[in-house]
Amino acid sequence: MRPRKAFVALLLSLAGIASSSGARAESPYRLRPAYDASLVGLGAAGAMTALVGHTKPACFPACVPPPSMLGIDDASVGNYSRPAHGLATVLVYGLVLTPLALDAADSRFDGWAEDSFVMLQTILLAQAVTQVTKSAVGRSAPFTYNARALPEDIESPDAFRSFISGHSSTSFAAATSYSVTFWRRHPTSPWRWVVLGVSHALATSVALLKIEAGYHYATDVMAGALVGSSLGLAIPTLHAEW
Repeated sequence: MRPRKAFVALLLSLAGIASSSGARAESPYRLRPAYDASLVGLGAAGAMTALVGHTKPACFPACVPPPSMLGIDDASVGNYSRPAHGLATVLVYGLVLTPLALDAADSRFDGWAEDSFVMLQTILLAQAVTQVTKSAVGRSAPFTYNARALPEDIESPDAFRSFISGHSSTSFAAATSYSVTFWRRHPTSPWRWVVLGVSHALATSVALLKIEAGYHYATDVMAGALVGSSLGLAIPTLHAEW
């Protein structure tokens, strides 16, 4: 069987399993144009602060790690791995796109637009909080203290915008919002625990890879996970209750 056909078959089989477990035919969410337009506007404005960037510290290129760093961050100083960074990015795209595909197969497109809008809005708002914080804090990434770091990485915008982790906030926002969506569509399905566990295990893998890559400290990814998970719970809940 070709990979593409195998993937489609997997989606349809998961949809069949979910449908036999008390699926809701419609979206559990309701959109309010005025409120949603405001949330999207705030999210877009916040995310655009990524374009602001952050100036290099005065000590660059001979900077040393600050002596007041927390112990859990010390082990990350000097980490640098381009393969880890690349794998983390692939996983993030997967965590954003796969839930949309799974929800389409699960819902047979009945309420899929509402589900997708809420999940993507959650990710946008997570990015807004992330980018505003990054620009405000201006923390140097661990790899900036590694002499082997390539010039293009040192010159990249994220080299001095480490706190908080955007990969982590996006991953946990996607994982949590999809888990909430699946839970609301299938409130009695045993598969909801699988969705919750697998999605958050993948999000955690992204966070750990970003530490290994040298782009973030432990506190960066912990803060990103907190932001993403909080919004991943709050935004879908808001759309289900109003």
